[in-house]
Amino acid sequence: MNPPNEYKPVFTVSFYNRTLHLTREGGGFIFLVFGVGLGAINTGNNLLYLILAMCCSFIAVSGILSEHTLRNIRIRASLPKTIYPGDAYPIQIQVHNDKKRSSSYSCYVEFPPDSQGRYRVEPALYFFQIPARTTVEKTALLTARKRGRLRIRYAQLRTRFPFGFFIKTRLVPVDVETLVFPVIKDVELPDPTDIAEEGEGVISQRGDDLFALREFRPGDTLSAVHWKSSAKTGNLRVKEFAHGGFHSFTLFLNVINPETQRMVASDILERRISETASLAYHLMRRGDEVRLKTHDHESPSANSEAHLESILTYLALVTPDFRTKTTENNG
Repeated sequence: MNPPNEYKPVFTVSFYNRTLHLTREGGGFIFLVFGVGLGAINTGNNLLYLILAMCCSFIAVSGILSEHTLRNIRIRASLPKTIYPGDAYPIQIQVHNDKKRSSSYSCYVEFPPDSQGRYRVEPALYFFQIPARTTVEKTALLTARKRGRLRIRYAQLRTRFPFGFFIKTRLVPVDVETLVFPVIKDVELPDPTDIAEEGEGVISQRGDDLFALREFRPGDTLSAVHWKSSAKTGNLRVKEFAHGGFHSFTLFLNVINPETQRMVASDILERRISETASLAYHLMRRGDEVRLKTHDHESPSANSEAHLESILTYLALVTPDFRTKTTENNG
């Protein structure tokens, strides 16, 4: 049975954390009830009155059974601690029936669309029967679209049970949270011998793991000069490091516009954060040590999963009002 995602309700009413949608079938049935009622009043036929009473009892029974199905149902959800945008991650859904004796039938569990477009969860999960005092577990897929903290507070529990005349919906708290890291994309990794000025991105390598010594060339910096070898030969000789990992890089994330002293535009901010996160991710996967430096933060230089997670966590939480919040907290 397909989930009722594309139905077009004829009539909708909300009350006490319940939303009642009248389906097309239900609308046709109610129209029939009105017709039978008018016929019974005009003719005084007892049989029509009996049919009218039976039809009204169907509507009453539908409301009672659907309410009984939605009552005493708890929903728990679990997500990985951290995720990346654009990838689908399993979200475990556990539906527990707290009723002592009776089962719940024909229930759907789905998550309302996010108003800010931060995520989507699909498909809607259908539970034919949830026995009393039993937990039933199924898995949906969550895809995040934006970095930052992602919190889902409610899930929708809905049913068409028993006749399909109405779709009754109840919001059930789930309160599940995860952290969405910045987008990791393919980037060109810096050469370990490259040196850039502070504020321009990657600055320099660190360590004494030499690959070779060569003659000094115009453009070489004095920090790369091997002074002991230069003193022995009488000519300036420059340290040349092996390509690849086992070097240290400092990544500068500039989020402040120097002219206005305010946060850069959101599109520029997102691009810089994604590029910085991608460099940190790929450099550390290559084996290099990475340090992150911003206007108000500096991390140690290291290479470990915990260090990578701390850098990505920091980048994930940078927001346009991040500097203001940081200043207020420090004050």
